[in-house]
Amino acid sequence: MSPAVFFLTGFAGGFLYRAGGPAYQLFTVPLLIITGLPLPAAVGSGILLNAASKLKLIYCPEITRHAHKRVGMTVAILSLPFMLTGKQLLLWLSILPEGMAVLVFTYSTVLVITALIAAGRYRHYYQFGFEDENPLPPGGLLWRYPLAVPGLAFPKHITVGRVSLVGGSIGLCAGLFGLNTRALLEPLLMYVTGLSRRQARATASFTLYPVGAFAVIIFLPDLFTFSAAGITLISLCTGYLAGYLHAWHLRRDILQNPEESIFLAWWGFSSALVLLGSRAAGLASFYTTALMFGPALVTMLGFTLITFYQVRGSDTLTRSNVQQNFKSL
Repeated sequence: MSPAVFFLTGFAGGFLYRAGGPAYQLFTVPLLIITGLPLPAAVGSGILLNAASKLKLIYCPEITRHAHKRVGMTVAILSLPFMLTGKQLLLWLSILPEGMAVLVFTYSTVLVITALIAAGRYRHYYQFGFEDENPLPPGGLLWRYPLAVPGLAFPKHITVGRVSLVGGSIGLCAGLFGLNTRALLEPLLMYVTGLSRRQARATASFTLYPVGAFAVIIFLPDLFTFSAAGITLISLCTGYLAGYLHAWHLRRDILQNPEESIFLAWWGFSSALVLLGSRAAGLASFYTTALMFGPALVTMLGFTLITFYQVRGSDTLTRSNVQQNFKSL
């Protein structure tokens, strides 16, 4: 594949991460797998991009102000052996004919879940007139016998077993699938250890910093096991940085618009459909890659148009009230 393809892949991942959140860069790993990268190299590249996105904690310490740092460090340390186990399972999958299909199906499932959450947020806005800031269920996940209810009876559920379960889950998912993302760790902390959403978000952001560092160290040798690895990684990381900065510059003074959830939901469903459909139809990697870029391009264009009209509308409103504001002085 051309370096331009990896640059565009990184650009789309960085833009969607900054515009939509950490769950919306998940298409990068399956796209890298489709382009022909070995499974460990593709997963390692996704881990590298996830770890790079956590660097903002250096200059934004208020993100982790409400974090339970002792819990976070314990989770990170306990995740390490499970991460190594997950990588060994990934290496085993890489030599199996069905290994690529397993990872593609897993990421397709995650994309569908992400799309359902985005669609649920817009449905809530359409019904009640305001966007649901917490699309996750407020109660436990096991209904009658939940492991923990977020924010209730805290810190009763901070036990060695529960923290080990969270650390093992995030470590195994990071090592096997490259899913070291807050979109996974935050619900685990809420529904296993009983942290409130605010505490879980801060703790997850803090925890993923050492988890990402561990994962990068573990997968670093695998990033250079294929031809043209250097130019591929440079193109991917440069595109990711360019996409992130472009989305930040585009939306730095704009609040999130509820209509954007429509584009995110459509992107998730379309990307999952392309992944599963191309795999079932046996399409060549070139056509699958081109089809994967379609939903991402439409989503980025939708975000850009929404931001443009929102800025234009606010400027028009400000100019129309100039005389009235002047008289009120």
